[in-house]
Amino acid sequence: MLSHPLSDNHNTAHLRSFAPHATSPPADSTRSYAAIMEDQAATLLANLRKSSVAVDAKLAQFNQLKSSIKHLRVPDAAQPAIFDCVKLAIATQVSPSLVTAGLSTLGHLIKRLNLQDQGSVIGAQCGKLLPVLLERLGDARESNRAASSQCLSDLWVHSHTDIERAVLGTLAGQSSRAKEMGMMWVVKA
Repeated sequence: MLSHPLSDNHNTAHLRSFAPHATSPPADSTRSYAAIMEDQAATLLANLRKSSVAVDAKLAQFNQLKSSIKHLRVPDAAQPAIFDCVKLAIATQVSPSLVTAGLSTLGHLIKRLNLQDQGSVIGAQCGKLLPVLLERLGDARESNRAASSQCLSDLWVHSHTDIERAVLGTLAGQSSRAKEMGMMWVVKA
């Protein structure tokens, strides 16, 4: 009968000697993750405000930040800057790819903050995000309209009255695409 290589006591003891390093990083490395994410957010925010920075560089920085959000705890100090980055990216008229990255990052940020039990932070940021998300309901790209609608649904849990009022307001607006997405959102919700 063949046994699993890890069932041998010798192999298991050898692996246990490495386990503490693999499963629990030292406390100082946790602080460095927070500092790295804060730096990523601050750098991206500064570059989003500069028209001289190439869109590809902004997208690369956004993808790095999004990866950090997906895999690491979002520190409290970095949260306002990250929300500002997302808002600027969604509102941009320069690059559809940047809008898509902003909407995608917002979805991951909402999920991460929910996992961290920081729904109050999400609710506090809804007022800043609502105008740009409503604007994207009327976007020419179907993918951006759908992503904006999904972000509104994710935010609804944290600020349902404001979201409902704003989405119902799109039904009386000028944009036929926004009206259509608003009706679809109301039916879905």
